[in-house]
Parts: sequence; C-alpha cells; structure tokens
Amino acid sequence: MKTFFSSGLIGDIPYILNEDDEFGIQEMEDKSSTSQYMYQDDYINYELDNELVGLYDIFRDIIFPDMDEYYEEIKHLPIWVQEAGQDSNCTLSVKDFKEYIEINDIPNLYRHLYLVDCQFLVGTVQNLASAMEDMFINYYKTLSSPDAENFFRSYPYEDGIIMVMSKEARSASTYTETYFTKAYSILDIMCKICYEIENKCTNFESYPKMKSSKVLWGNRKKLKIYETKNTIYENCELIKSIESIRNETVHNGAWELNPKIFIRFDDSCEVERYTLFPYMSQGHLSTVKNRRHFFYLNTNDDNSLTGQYSHIKFNIIFPLIHKEFKLRLLETINKIKWIYLMNDQTKQL
Repeated sequence: MKTFFSSGLIGDIPYILNEDDEFGIQEMEDKSSTSQYMYQDDYINYELDNELVGLYDIFRDIIFPDMDEYYEEIKHLPIWVQEAGQDSNCTLSVKDFKEYIEINDIPNLYRHLYLVDCQFLVGTVQNLASAMEDMFINYYKTLSSPDAENFFRSYPYEDGIIMVMSKEARSASTYTETYFTKAYSILDIMCKICYEIENKCTNFESYPKMKSSKVLWGNRKKLKIYETKNTIYENCELIKSIESIRNETVHNGAWELNPKIFIRFDDSCEVERYTLFPYMSQGHLSTVKNRRHFFYLNTNDDNSLTGQYSHIKFNIIFPLIHKEFKLRLLETINKIKWIYLMNDQTKQL
C-alpha cells in the first residue's frame, strides 16, 4: 500500500487515514477494486454519483409522464437512437442519422431522441467529475513520484530549499490547470441542465432542438436556482476562483511561465515538496497592469519592500478546494429536485 501525502512525500507502509492526520491518498494493493485510491472525504464521490444518476430519472419523468409506456417502448428501440451522434462506436454518419429519423415510424421517436440528448448532459457531468478526480489524484502522484536526484533540473532557491523544473513539474501544473477547466465545464453543463428542466419541452411533433444549446455559465442569472446558498450558484470565492483560473489558463496559456516543484531539506533529508498557488483577491488573480501571476505577499505592516513574505502551497489547499466544489455540486443537485420538481408538485396540490 502506498500513501501520497500533501507534502509530496511517499510512504510504502500501511497507514490508516483519519481526520487528524496530514492529508494523504492511499493507493490500494487490490487493483481489481472499483476505487484504486482512497483519501479523507472520498465518500462524497459516491454520494455525488448517486445523485447525478437521479438526474437521468428526472429527465425521464419530465419527458415521459407514462412510465409503463416508456419502459414498453425502450424494449424495441434500436441502438442508434442512443448512440448516433454521441459515441464513436456508432458508424452512422450525419446523412445516415437524418435518413433514419425520416423513414422510421418508431413510437415517440422524437421524445426518445430528446431524452437521450438531455441525459447526455448528465453523463457529461459524470465524466467531467471523474476527470477532476483523476487530475486531483495524479497531481499528488506526480508530486510524490520521483526521487529528488532524478529530477531533470534543480536550482538553489533558499537555504534548505531547491526548485525543480522538469517533466514532473510540467505534469503537476498541467493536472492543476486541467482540473480548473473541467470544473468550469461542469458549471456550464449544470446551467444547461437547469435551463432545460426549467423550460420543459412540450412539443414533440418533430425532433426538438434543446433550448439550452446556447446557455453557458454566463447565463446563470436567468435561472431560478441562481444565488441559492451552498450551491455552485452562490456568490462565493471558490467559484470566482475557478472562473479566474480557468480564464487565465484558456486565454493566456498558464498561471506560471516555468512550472516548478519546490523541495525542502532538513539536515540533508528531504522533508517536503510543494507547488505554489497565485495570490488572489476576492476570487480574482491579484493584478498589476499586465502581470497576474504573483505568488508572494508582503506581510510587513509598513509596506516596505523588504521583510517577511507569505505564500500559498497549493498541495495544502487543493483538498479543501476539491471537497468544497463536490459538496456544492451535491447540494446543487439536491436543490434542483426541490426548486424545479417539489415546488411544481406543491403548486399542483
């Protein structure tokens, strides 16, 4: 059993994680396990996946009021209804798909096609959440993996600290940047899901185009769920930070010109590895004109240019970011059920 610690060190010893220990990720010896890694608060992954599955049923219930009819019909649906234009294993072309729609007399075909399109959004969120999980774990694996002397290039930084620029440093940076872009994509897709539920399609005389096709995160203020507490729609620093980091990564390439890992030694023994997180103000990158990548903060009261500086170790705050985002997404799904479904049912009564 291997344990990847937040400091970047690796231990090949049995280790039981608990809330009082430094954050760590355990790689299980049983490779056949459904979850190869475990860490504090990873239970949220299972709760989140269960709640996301519930969104499939929500769309089904909205589009097919008669469940008996629905289940009878899906027994006879051809596979192309589910896979065409969605999966690479389907060999139908655009032309084929259009012709299939025109010549088939499948009962409620347009409803089934639309349902698959809506459920595709849910599957996309599941895939993005899994990708975020992979980025989270791979960041710590990369930070922990090589011996210090095997790094490609290392330079003295401070007493007892070296900085390393290498393939591993670039990989750690890439995992981090990808994590935030995937998180932002979830924000986009969740807006589409909410908008589609909120603006239910009722006309199935033809294959309907999704009403949310042009809806993105920037349109969130139009939604009933907007500013709901503890959801991704609450005006909070975490979501602002995700927006800021994603935009910087997508539009300007990266948050650091030369990605690096810092390694600290004590009496010639390696005791810590870490990467740094840029300073932010109210969820936005601290900026001076064209410069947005400041990793140190002057802590002097007199604002002098010398003295004490603070910095943020990303490997320390990453678990907090990961946990809060998943909890907010989980609460968002719970609130979707209440705002869009329970309220409607209450009004009907």
